[in-house]
Parts: sequence; structure tokens; C-alpha cells
Amino acid sequence: MEKYVLEAQKREVIGKKVKALRREGLLPAVIYGSGIDPQPITLDTKAVIQTLKIVGANTLITLKLGKKELLALVRDVQREVIKRDLLHIDFQAVSLEESITTTVPIVIVGEAPVAKEYNAVLSSALDELQIEAKAKDLPDSIIADVSSLVEIGDHILVKDLVIPGDVIVLDDPDEMVLVASAQTLMEIEPEVEEGAELFEELTDAELMEEGEGGEASEGAEEESEE
Repeated sequence: MEKYVLEAQKREVIGKKVKALRREGLLPAVIYGSGIDPQPITLDTKAVIQTLKIVGANTLITLKLGKKELLALVRDVQREVIKRDLLHIDFQAVSLEESITTTVPIVIVGEAPVAKEYNAVLSSALDELQIEAKAKDLPDSIIADVSSLVEIGDHILVKDLVIPGDVIVLDDPDEMVLVASAQTLMEIEPEVEEGAELFEELTDAELMEEGEGGEASEGAEEESEE
């Protein structure tokens, strides 16, 4: 297991005054959980940004707080609405043997033969799983291999996924993860086609009537002139 470490300092500044910390390149955060009281802390913003590019929601991070090293999970990330700048992070301290209930993303891998052979569409019905596992066994994701999808209608259920032995899946095993569906083409309804044909016939008839009416009026004008 790769170790990710972030240096942290205790934080005395709270409330609106934390804006000054952000201007100094420090990120306000809090750590709570396994055997500790909630502790306001600060971290180096740049270091946090680099770490968040690598780790997932279920990746253990070591927070060095003075002489202590605390294993923690990222539990909430607050960002500025427009610029998406980091504002605050919540960490949950855990022990390696502690059982954690959380969600992990389902990552689709492989190439589905049905997509190449029949130009099928892979429709996703479930993009994450709810699991329970010890902190040391938490996976970053669960893999869904679509190389087994050969025919239209082939699908993958929760029970078809390969789950690490120490992980308990809390979702219904018969719940659909994804399915191979045929592409649907928009067809013109028969009524619409018939209506279009009728419109064309009416238009042609009107043109013919106008033509005949024009010839009749020209004949009447010639008679009147005589």
C-alpha cells in the first residue's frame, strides 16, 4: 500500500478569520473520528491539491500532526462555487482494523464485442457500490469488465463483479450494473407519412385548379374585348 503523507498543524483560527489563512496558502481542515476529539488543523494548499489528484475517497492518507501520525480518509471537500478553489476539507481518522461503510466507484474496463459487432450501446444503471470493509482493505474502485458482453441484451449484475475477498457488498446482488442495448432509430409514423402524401395531393390539386381558373379568366377577358 502506497503511503500518502500530509503535514498538518493545529489551528486556532476559526470562523471568518480563516480567509487570512487561505491568502497565506494554508487550507483550513478538521479531523475527527477514531478515538480523537474533532481537531481544527491547517495544511499546505498546494500539497493537498497534488495529493487529491492521486488519491480517491477511500485512499488512506497519513496526517502528521506534531509527533502523531493519524490515518485518515477524505470525507468532505468544500470548493468555491465559480473558481472551484479549495476552501475546507473534513478528514475522518481511522484505524487499520476499523470497519468502514462507504461507496466506491465502478470503473468500466475492456472492450465489449457486442459494441463492435452490433454497434450496441452500453447503458450504465449503477456507477458505484456501497461496501463494508476494514480500513486497510478498502478498494479505490471496483472493476466491471465488459469483454463478456457478446449479444444484445447481455448484462452485468452486481453479483457478476469481481470483489476482493475482504470486502462486503451491501447492494442487491441482482441489481443491474450495465446492459448492452440496440441503438434505436427514429422512424416516421405511418400516419405522418400518409398526412404528408395527402398534403402533397391537395397542393397539386390546388395548383391545377389555379391553372384552370387562370385559363378560364383569360378566355372571359378575350370575349369581353371582342
